[in-house]
Amino acid sequence: MAILSLRYRGNELRNFPIGVGDSFVIGRHPVNDIVIDNLAVSFQHAKIESIGDEFLLIDLKSENGSFVNDQRIKAHWLIDGDEITIGKHCLMFANPKSNHVCTSGPESIIKTMQIDTERLRALLRQDRPQPPCDAPAPKTSALDDRVGLKALLVVLSGEKKELILGDTPVRIGKAANADIVVRGFGVGSTAAVVNRLPDGWYLSYVGGLAKIRVNRVPVKSSIKLQRLDVIRLRGTMIQFLLSAGG
Repeated sequence: MAILSLRYRGNELRNFPIGVGDSFVIGRHPVNDIVIDNLAVSFQHAKIESIGDEFLLIDLKSENGSFVNDQRIKAHWLIDGDEITIGKHCLMFANPKSNHVCTSGPESIIKTMQIDTERLRALLRQDRPQPPCDAPAPKTSALDDRVGLKALLVVLSGEKKELILGDTPVRIGKAANADIVVRGFGVGSTAAVVNRLPDGWYLSYVGGLAKIRVNRVPVKSSIKLQRLDVIRLRGTMIQFLLSAGG
C-alpha cells in the first residue's frame, strides 16, 4: 500500500494510506479527502486516482497549479519518492512497488476526471444568487415551517443505520471515515455528499465509476432531495425522510 505524507515546513502533519481502487481529492473545501486549509489551495485542487496498480496525480485546473519535484504538471504518474507541492504544503508519495515511470497515458481517463471534478468544484464554489432588494421573500413550504422539523438518512440495506442531518455535510463512499460506507467496485472514496442549503437538502455527486441514483435516475451533478426519495449506490439503498417530530 502506498502512503501520502502531508507536510508543512518540514513537519509531518498526517499520513494517508492509499490502496488499489482508492481515489483522493485534495483541496481547501472540507468535502475533500485531503483538506489543506490554505488560501493558495483551490476548493478542488488535485486528485490522485488508482489505476491498476499505478497512481495518477491530476491537477484539476487549480488556480496556483500542482507541482511534482518542482515541476508544474497537468497529470503525472507517481513513483516512489515523488514530492507533490500544493500551495505551501507538500505530500510525499511513498510506494516501493512503484519505482518506475509508467509510460501508458490514458488521456480519456484524465479528461473525464478533470470534467467531473470541475463540475463539482463549480457547485461548491458558486454563491447562491441574491434577489433584488425589492424582490418578495422566497416562499417556503408548510412542511419547512414546522417547528422541530428533522431530516434523516436511513440506510435500508447493508450497514443499517440512521443519520440525523444538520449543517455538517454527510459523505457517502467507500472510505473508512465516510459517514455512510458503501462497498463495491467503482465506488469512490467519496461518491456523494448530502448537505443543507437554505431551501433544503441536496445530494451532490463527487466521484467514482459506480453510478449513484435517486429513485433510479442517475445523478450527475446535484439534486434537491424530496421526502421519501431513495438513494441507490451499488447494493446500498438510503432513504431521505423528513419528520416533524422532536
